[in-house]
Amino acid sequence: MAVEPVALKSALSRIRASEPVKSFFFSPREQVATFPEKLSPPAAERRVLFGVKNCDILPLLVHERMFLEGEFKDTFYQSRLENTVLVAADCPLPEDSCFCTRVGRKPFVTEGADANLSLVDDGLLLEPLTAKGEELAAQARAHARAATAADLAFRQASREAALAKLAQFNPVEWRSDPAARIAKLKSDSPVWKKHASTCVECFGCLMTCPTCYCFLLYDAKAGEGLGHDPKSKEDFGHVPREVERTKVWDACYIAAYQRVGGGANPRADFLKRFANRFQCKFQYFKDKHGFFACSGCGRCVKVCMGKIDLRNVIADA
Repeated sequence: MAVEPVALKSALSRIRASEPVKSFFFSPREQVATFPEKLSPPAAERRVLFGVKNCDILPLLVHERMFLEGEFKDTFYQSRLENTVLVAADCPLPEDSCFCTRVGRKPFVTEGADANLSLVDDGLLLEPLTAKGEELAAQARAHARAATAADLAFRQASREAALAKLAQFNPVEWRSDPAARIAKLKSDSPVWKKHASTCVECFGCLMTCPTCYCFLLYDAKAGEGLGHDPKSKEDFGHVPREVERTKVWDACYIAAYQRVGGGANPRADFLKRFANRFQCKFQYFKDKHGFFACSGCGRCVKVCMGKIDLRNVIADA
């Protein structure tokens, strides 16, 4: 289906989508193992994700640390990532919930995607960033013209205007080194009590967060798992599936998140779970990997029924 240029430019000028891009790679629910027959990841189809904003690119870097580094790799995630071309897009019109600059990002992409799109006066500027992006650009050249100095100047002015907007929406600078300051706070700190007081534990902030990577594995008899496809009762060759393992998104605000055998729960108190969210994103991950596990997308700000603004929590820490 053809898309009118005006509609396309309108879509690309807006902020990120409501749903995080991570769901294309880290499925909310998927079967990951069977017993006794081994389940192999299905071959991922080649695809292009078009118009991804920078606040959805950084989360993929977070997930690569979690799912693709170390001794064990998530081959389901790896297959999807390898078969995806990521075409990012500048974010020329940030909204008041956006704060990517507070976490060291910008409203445009320079790394992490295969190519980047920028709106210019009379079209789109495509900049390849990887070999995949170069391949895409080569296919587009037959239908495009070379970028001019005026195009680059237009892009630069648009990016500077976006940065000015973000500065307007985020006038209060965070104090230096949030990781060190959060590390000094105890789980019953007045900071956590103040901001957790209006939380209704709906988990909306964590379900819409593009960087959250926690998951739960559960086993069930074949064909009896929650939300299971009845077709999966079919045998694998001559060996029937007896047990199926399913992976689902989890959230650290859920009361049973850290409950273990025997009923012990080191974070039975909600205040500890509330604090853990900020410790995980702004202390633990930063200390280990060198950047925050937060992209400043503002989804948590928009969705929160308790009107909790993550920016204010970090500013008070």
